[in-house]
Amino acid sequence: MELLLVSHRGIASGMKSAIAMVMGPVAEQITAMELTEEEGVGNFSKRLEEYLVTWLSGTGKGLVFADLRGGTPYNQAELLLAKHGLKDRAKVISGMNLPMVVDAVLSDMDVCSTDALAGLVQNARDGIMCLDLEAQTAGSDDE
Repeated sequence: MELLLVSHRGIASGMKSAIAMVMGPVAEQITAMELTEEEGVGNFSKRLEEYLVTWLSGTGKGLVFADLRGGTPYNQAELLLAKHGLKDRAKVISGMNLPMVVDAVLSDMDVCSTDALAGLVQNARDGIMCLDLEAQTAGSDDE
């Protein structure tokens, strides 16, 4: 399964670099696209549209990870998938983080499976923690 990372400047490419460092050549199945001030929304949207239509034609399926829900990269990905009737071939997940992308790279999931998507999102949520908060919560259980 291929992955597309969309973000504001630097996040998607940084995430792909981190995946390459941790997992090696598997990062080659990831494409990163970033919105920059110089390029602007119009050009970013056009480039994203061309990529999505080409990527998802035929039997292509995959996941699109966005940095920020409601941000331009997220909004454009959702809009373009709907515009071209590709929502059955790809899903957009916001709030991307390294554990989530690693999990997706390692899985061979059906992107249209609600259970698989929910599991991916839940695993990402479960990976967010603060040791001090966990210790405090564990200590309050003893009282």
